Amino acid sequence: MALITRRKFVQQTTFAAASLYGCSVEAMLKAGEQTASLDSAAVRKFASEISGHVSTSNTPDYDAARQIFNRAFDLHPALIVRCGSASDVARSLDFAQKHNLPVAVHGGGHSRLGYGMCDGGAVIDLSGMKRVEVDASKRVARAEAGALVRDLDEATQRVGLATTSGGCPTVGIAGLTLGGGEGRLDSKYGLACDNLLSAQLVTVDGKQIEVSEESNPDLFWAIRGGGGNFGVVTALEYKLHSVGHVLSGALTYPVGHIPELLQAFVSFIAGAPDEMSAFVQLSPSEQGPRFKIDICYCGDPRVGSDFIKPLRALKPQDDSVKVMPYLEAQAAGGFLLTPVAHFQTDLFLPKLSEAAIAATATAIENGPPKRKVIFVTLRGAVSRVRVKDTAFALRQPGYEVDIASAWNASADKADAVRWVEATRDQLQPFAHGVYVNQLGDTSDQLVRAAYGPNYARLVEIKKKYDPDNVLRLNQNIKPS
Repeated sequence: MALITRRKFVQQTTFAAASLYGCSVEAMLKAGEQTASLDSAAVRKFASEISGHVSTSNTPDYDAARQIFNRAFDLHPALIVRCGSASDVARSLDFAQKHNLPVAVHGGGHSRLGYGMCDGGAVIDLSGMKRVEVDASKRVARAEAGALVRDLDEATQRVGLATTSGGCPTVGIAGLTLGGGEGRLDSKYGLACDNLLSAQLVTVDGKQIEVSEESNPDLFWAIRGGGGNFGVVTALEYKLHSVGHVLSGALTYPVGHIPELLQAFVSFIAGAPDEMSAFVQLSPSEQGPRFKIDICYCGDPRVGSDFIKPLRALKPQDDSVKVMPYLEAQAAGGFLLTPVAHFQTDLFLPKLSEAAIAATATAIENGPPKRKVIFVTLRGAVSRVRVKDTAFALRQPGYEVDIASAWNASADKADAVRWVEATRDQLQPFAHGVYVNQLGDTSDQLVRAAYGPNYARLVEIKKKYDPDNVLRLNQNIKPS
């Protein structure tokens, strides 16, 4: 067997990483050289100065700590800092910049592009900071930024309250909220970012600040949809609502008739009240593509049952819709509940036209085994917020479309990615915008599409708070 030198190994892995991140090989090689020369004594000194824990490739927990949800990415940071406080975050930012290391911020680790981890850099891991405190009298919850959806839901449901959070229990609330935050309650109560009252944030120069309508309002505007571009959020405060039992579950229909079923869904959702949340999943089965409608009605269950009569009249093969605790509805999850290699992208369709329906039906008929198209409705309270009021720009009623495919063997990746991209291209003529949290690819064009008329203001705020683009491993808003 031919021996491979350390330098050659670094070069080979760098070429692979550069292709994943879409950056130049030269830049990645430079980062690799800097990582190789990172002084272990400096790392030990840094570790002694924080309350959290530092993992490197020499520590037993390193491989477990670097795992993320999208197993398409196998990334090896120079160090992972499991922070115990906002001060740890500030020190981590300082250490990374002094040593010219790329910075990744890890919460729930569900980034479609693997942005919660990085090659050769410093990972600010917030997963140990997940305490949630609820003030039932004020209907307010304060959660540390490492909390997951299930952590927030469990704490608030103990007192019969809830706020909009994601449809997968293991999604991190910080990334969810900063990018917008869809969920089963959004048509009634707005997105997660619409329920954000304040946040604690560490700027790239190490300042710990409060962000709200009263304190740093420009930054508060930006983090409600603008992602992690402006600082590292360490805690979030949410407005809560009374939510107990809900009418929830899924209606799954026999194979075939997808165009007719989609048309029926469009008609159903057009007349649905704000209390009704519903999304469609199209996925393969041995018999053919399946059509499933997931619903959650957060009002009087008897009224909800009346509203879904037209869906039941379509004779579903399986009907699991019933009255259940909100926590049970949340535990049902969405497309992916367990870590797996996958590729996903996104479009926003203001209307689900006959042409768009036909294109979708054709695409789902032919493709790799683990493919799925999901239509998430954005409506009600979401669309009553003005576009300029938050960085999140998808305020027009319509359908957020997730196109995804997963694979187990690396040989199947190319077909999976090709199908997702082809399906997106077929729907692109009907689209107007994208949802930044569901993008598995990135470019300046896509980022601009996500923020639309808000993009220019976001650039100015980025210049103010992160002029050197330290926080660039995200759907990046460049400061120039």
